[in-house]
Amino acid sequence: MQVVMLLFLAGLLFATGCNRGLGGPLDAASLDPSQDHLKIASFYSREAMLSRQKAAEHANRALTYEQLFGRDSDWVAGAQMLRRFYEDAASEQDRQASLHLELAGRGPSNR
Repeated sequence: MQVVMLLFLAGLLFATGCNRGLGGPLDAASLDPSQDHLKIASFYSREAMLSRQKAAEHANRALTYEQLFGRDSDWVAGAQMLRRFYEDAASEQDRQASLHLELAGRGPSNR
């Protein structure tokens, strides 16, 4: 019985040692064709959506701060700078998503 158990454990250890799993993490900056560019494009698209939401939140904050502290307030200027930052980030994330869609063969240049 102990021999069977030892053989079972040895086989289990061998099998798990040889298993590579689902692969390593995706490298979003990589242009390597072995990367899953559809997943990377999806990631960038979701991040762009979140950045646009944050930009809209900061635009609303800027309006609120303008009513509370006046148009020339540092609060208003800070909220407007953050809005522009998030808008620029969303544009860059959209660009990255498009690049990875092209690398996956589903971008505009392949249609």
